[in-house]
Amino acid sequence: MNTGVKIFLFVLAILAFYSYVGQMVPQKITYPPETAELAADMTTEELAVAGAEIVAGKGTCLGCHTIGSSDASLRFPDLGNIGAVAGSRIDGMSEIEYLAESLYDPDSYIVDRFLPGMPAIGKPPIGLTDDEILAVMAYLQSLGGTSTVTLATTHSFTGQGASGSDGAGATPSGGAAVALGAGLDGPGVFAAFLCGTCHTIDKPDRLVGPSLFDVGSRLSKAEIYEAVMDPDATLAEGYPGGVMPATLGASGFFQKVSPEEIRALVDYLASHTGE
Repeated sequence: MNTGVKIFLFVLAILAFYSYVGQMVPQKITYPPETAELAADMTTEELAVAGAEIVAGKGTCLGCHTIGSSDASLRFPDLGNIGAVAGSRIDGMSEIEYLAESLYDPDSYIVDRFLPGMPAIGKPPIGLTDDEILAVMAYLQSLGGTSTVTLATTHSFTGQGASGSDGAGATPSGGAAVALGAGLDGPGVFAAFLCGTCHTIDKPDRLVGPSLFDVGSRLSKAEIYEAVMDPDATLAEGYPGGVMPATLGASGFFQKVSPEEIRALVDYLASHTGE
């Protein structure tokens, strides 16, 4: 057997091995998280407990923050004592206003030795509601301080979360006005953001973008979700990158649509299997 054939067979064996390993590794499906159910009569202590769950779950905060660590390699500041220092970080700004600004507009103030880049968690893809953010604030207060926040607490950023009115009434690319958190169903989201301008949904014809007539038979719900939230992650053959992100950005899609509406859109698209 000559050397070339040996190399070819060796490469095939390696590819087969890694293909097998890839099939054995459990696949993690990323999907829009459920909105936390917060009762209006929750005590501050109960709200802080709910906030801790949101921080560890839907808020994805622990992907970049630690709580009670002195690790200098952290991407973002440790939160272990934030309840004690929040009221003194910015002159003239109260503890509640500082925490609210840090969550709604995190690049407004950058802690020394750290870089900007934290996403505004009131906007997609995290998309916490205003009440969920209040719960997170109550929890953050408890870290080195005393929680005082309730669901009745107000601040200057209220109304900019996924349930708020920031940007409501804006008209995307000449379409109908889309109110943030309006509770649209899948077809409603598809129509409101003029998805049919670039994609057919009821026939296999190609437009600016690929037909979605059979998308449910080609992609899993997780893959459809990724295609919506990060359109250039995997490009359909024959279509250029950059078009869909630019279109969604121009329509204000990522600022207006709620996690529940994204879920509804994904379910709607997944139901189209070409049959």
